[in-house]
Amino acid sequence: MSHHVEVRSMRRILIAFGITALAAGSATAQQQGTPPTADPRAAFAATDKNKDGVIDHAEFQARITEVFYFADQDKNGLAKKGELHVFDEDELFAEADKNGDGQLSLREFVAARFVLFEEADTNKDGVLSLDEVLAEFEKH
Repeated sequence: MSHHVEVRSMRRILIAFGITALAAGSATAQQQGTPPTADPRAAFAATDKNKDGVIDHAEFQARITEVFYFADQDKNGLAKKGELHVFDEDELFAEADKNGDGQLSLREFVAARFVLFEEADTNKDGVLSLDEVLAEFEKH
């Protein structure tokens, strides 16, 4: 498998993980300190706050912000590689770490997640449907 194909495959996994990791921000997970389940339907439902059947940019940003702060174990507002397991691959972390300081700020994390949001939005309507989320999840 070529390096480009490997990175592309990893991106697909990250999209799926990014969507399922949205469940990490749930109150129960925060209270119990437990990791999220890999249930894309539950994650979708938890993220779709207005229950309109799609995840828009505002809902996605709110949830990934919760995920970031949940993952930031030392609560310093910066996430190191080990804190954000979705970025454990050196190349993926480096790609997201735009200023090269070895940490991800919320801004860097959100920007990286939105790249993946746009890739998952296959019909380019600006929102993620459950079908798009499930299709991305099933690719890995």
